[in-house]
Amino acid sequence: MSAAGEMAEQELLSRLVIVRHGESVAMAEGIVGGPNGCRGLTERGRAQAAALRDRFAAGREPAVEVVYSSPLPRARETTEIVLPALGSGAERGKLDVHIHDDLEEMRLTPADGMTWDAAREHFGFVQPMNEPYAEVIPGGESRAGFRHRVAKALNDIAAAHPAKTVFLGCHGGITSAAMAMAFGIAPSHRGVGVVTAVTSITELELLAFEGRRLWQVRRFNDAAHLAAVEAA
Repeated sequence: MSAAGEMAEQELLSRLVIVRHGESVAMAEGIVGGPNGCRGLTERGRAQAAALRDRFAAGREPAVEVVYSSPLPRARETTEIVLPALGSGAERGKLDVHIHDDLEEMRLTPADGMTWDAAREHFGFVQPMNEPYAEVIPGGESRAGFRHRVAKALNDIAAAHPAKTVFLGCHGGITSAAMAMAFGIAPSHRGVGVVTAVTSITELELLAFEGRRLWQVRRFNDAAHLAAVEAA
């Protein structure tokens, strides 16, 4: 069968446009930014989100039909800044933002609001790549538990919006977990890690192909819009 014939048999089940938030106050101050520690974006973070908004407004990105956000303020603020450029036609800028609790960054609840230095000293963090099934700190998530939560959330969102393009305002950890899901990388695998830029775009498609579901990575860590912010 030709390559063109193979492509013709693929059915788009969902497209996820996964966006990391802009620079946050928690990042700038070295704070564990859970629900208590996150205080939204810095001025620089808002400028980064505005650059992303302008990129979508230019009309060269997929037309977003559904918008989700993590509940954490830095992700919600980023999403709200970009929102006026999302949607098409009469829906442009009028889409509802659906808050999904499981798009939250890895939960380190007992350390929430502490500085990272103080949290490491107090709890003695487990290295998640060495012990992926152990809680990173007592009462927090493990690497495996976090990835399972994220994979379930992404699959549930894809199933809820068949053939739609969905914008997800979230976190670097969500992007990393999404890539692990797409490539079938087990939590115990230590040979690869990913780093995502603030406000970067990672685009995944869920396809039906030869009777099975297939995640396809269209792009990863696309932050070309930040060039103007960095030059300012």
